[in-house]
Amino acid sequence: MREVIFHGKMPDPFLKPDGTRVTPDEWPAYKKSIRDMVVDIGFGGMPPRPEVVEFELLNKFRRAEPGHETSNWLRVRAGTKEKQLTFCLEMCVPYVEGISPEDLHAPMTTTEKYPVILTGDGCYYNMERDVVAEANRRGFIAAKFNRLEIANDSGSVRNQGAIYNLYPGDYSAISAWAWGYMVCMDVFEKLSYTDETEVAITGHSRGGKTVLLAAAVDERIKYVCPNNSGTHGANSYRCEVPVQPGVPRRTETIKDTLTNLASWTGPKLEQYRDRVEELPYDMHYFGALIAPRYYLQCEGMQDYWINPIGAWENFMAVKECYRYLGCEDHAGAWFRPGWHRHKLPDYSEFLDFIVRVQQGLPLSEHLQINPYPNVPKNFDW
Repeated sequence: MREVIFHGKMPDPFLKPDGTRVTPDEWPAYKKSIRDMVVDIGFGGMPPRPEVVEFELLNKFRRAEPGHETSNWLRVRAGTKEKQLTFCLEMCVPYVEGISPEDLHAPMTTTEKYPVILTGDGCYYNMERDVVAEANRRGFIAAKFNRLEIANDSGSVRNQGAIYNLYPGDYSAISAWAWGYMVCMDVFEKLSYTDETEVAITGHSRGGKTVLLAAAVDERIKYVCPNNSGTHGANSYRCEVPVQPGVPRRTETIKDTLTNLASWTGPKLEQYRDRVEELPYDMHYFGALIAPRYYLQCEGMQDYWINPIGAWENFMAVKECYRYLGCEDHAGAWFRPGWHRHKLPDYSEFLDFIVRVQQGLPLSEHLQINPYPNVPKNFDW
């Protein structure tokens, strides 16, 4: 059994200050106060919702052909009435059988609506051609934007990038990137060919942290998949695994994040650097905020720095939140062999999960397997 260090018990997201418990019926009204608390402490809040969201198509409309994926590029403009920032949103629309080649660039009809799988990790080589082809094959628009057009990924230096010129504030870069997902949702509501009720978001590593926050603050997002998101993502702050036989390195802690990557955090999180056991929440609270929507957590079991055991501790608590709220089958976890990656097998797992939901099928059995049966859960509620 691996040595695991717990820094206090994971708190109960449904416990009121007076010691009573929020009922499932009360939770929809109560959860705003929880969301405000965790977003404020963990991420320094969020940028304001934009007053203006506009976009233009930069190329003629394109549909993907099998073996020849092509994209529609939108230039999105969002911000105040006086000032906006812009970023590109790339969308690869599925091929439609029976359309002749000369019609491939014809405008979409308003009756053709497609679900969307979206990532803000356009700065990573992860939603590659094979991923786009698989998403299109299943009838999804594959969409991506580059979060770095909104805010810089500047390590320990805070408040860098285009959005801080638009909305000055102490919110984190992750907040800014999550704002990008919200703007994309605004765009999807305006496009004739996107089904804005069937939007799935996924991100890798710091991108996984981002999609957790985006889904927590924007309830229009139906499916969320943090992939290998690590500390400050789908991972318990309170779980630490030291170096030991069979585990070649220790796990990342909140101290590491605050020291090296403070731009991802809110200023108030600093006060818990050396007393994480006093932090009034843990990252499973985001699962409670996302429920009853659909949640898939993906992890690599040899991704030691990211702390897969801490990720499992988080998922057990997320699952308990879903169980309490009566939607246990809406949350699954895929713990695979391997390291830090976000490739076709990971996207395929998420697409399988979504399609089963759409078809009314139960959660796959392999998404319910405990990968660490000898590690105790770190909560008692």
